[in-house]
Amino acid sequence: MTTHSWSRIRSRHSLGSSFDPDPFLDCWFLRMPSQNPFPWLPRRWVNLLFPWVRWSLMWFYSVTHALRFPLRLALGAPSADPAQALACGWCHSVNIGRGLPKRNVKEALVTPMGLLGDSQTAPYIAVWGGHAGFNKAVMLWSNEVIQSINDTGASFFPGASGEQITLRGVDWSLVKTGVRLSVGDLLLEVTYMKGPCKNMDRYFPSPSDKSKIDPKKNPDSARVFAKVLKPGRVRVDDPVLLFEHPAGKQPLQIAC
Repeated sequence: MTTHSWSRIRSRHSLGSSFDPDPFLDCWFLRMPSQNPFPWLPRRWVNLLFPWVRWSLMWFYSVTHALRFPLRLALGAPSADPAQALACGWCHSVNIGRGLPKRNVKEALVTPMGLLGDSQTAPYIAVWGGHAGFNKAVMLWSNEVIQSINDTGASFFPGASGEQITLRGVDWSLVKTGVRLSVGDLLLEVTYMKGPCKNMDRYFPSPSDKSKIDPKKNPDSARVFAKVLKPGRVRVDDPVLLFEHPAGKQPLQIAC
């Protein structure tokens, strides 16, 4: 990367050296358990109610953001020091929509519950968290990995697999559980490596080829989920910086 490019990144990311996670994100509700968190309510009611709750919270956040009053979950929001970056790159594509594939947009507002304008089709309890929970708010993938997979006969494109943010120029072998990514105004933390589901069959010559993006077999090609440590807008061509977790290397976590 050129000196001029690094100057642009350092200018946009001079956010201080604090790198501690928001303690509010550790509360029980935000951990998103794998079962119905409201056992006194029928599953069907929860599945019907949650999309409206999520929609309301995300639009509330969009209003506060538009009024230049960003909603902060707690004091001391984390920030990133570019001098500590392990690698860098760019935002190649921003993708939103309901289900698959997602459509490309120039920019989107990213909240702790995902991207405004994006939603999932699976039942809420079945994928508690999914693309709509705090620990799986954003899915990311690499444009270089997409191209490499396509060279073997697949037919992926940005947004096809359900990722909301597609990056380019980032060393994807470094993107594992615990790694933090500064993308434009955002700060994300990778929570899970994403395993391939049956929806990926359409993009491969054979269903067995899904192993090429299976984190258990090919972790350097897998998609990843991330939680949002610092919300904001993400735009195509935003600079990306990659950071190690403050506590060092984290155990690999895999989500189906």
